[in-house]
Amino acid sequence: MLLGKYVLPIGTDGWFTLPLDYRQGLSKALYLTQGLDHNLLLLTKNAFEKLYSHVKSVSITDPAARLLTRLILGNTVVLGINPAGMIQVPATLYEYAGFEGEVVLVGQGDYLELWSPITWDKLSDILRDYNQNVQRFEKFNVPLT
Repeated sequence: MLLGKYVLPIGTDGWFTLPLDYRQGLSKALYLTQGLDHNLLLLTKNAFEKLYSHVKSVSITDPAARLLTRLILGNTVVLGINPAGMIQVPATLYEYAGFEGEVVLVGQGDYLELWSPITWDKLSDILRDYNQNVQRFEKFNVPLT
């Protein structure tokens, strides 16, 4: 399971080293695509296949469904992890995410989110607002036991 958060250096060429505990939870084939929050999603083959299965099931007669398909599938690249545990974010996705020297990896169970530190800090400010979180998340009725 992919959990926790890491802030890592990323070169202008898009290369960065995955932490060892993340490498152990990932397959050799990884799928990288544009996220919905100005971030990137790094998915295992199984996680990508679930996402793909859902995306391909939406009606192509719906304009929003076509946009979603283009967003997810049109921006997906297949990556491999090199022997040193490094992966390379392609230039178009690197620029989209706004990386500048560092990348924030956030575990989401079956996949990782990749954020620029600036964008992640803005989101973190929102997540640190206790009062808003109580109102925002009460509808999900999250059990703790």
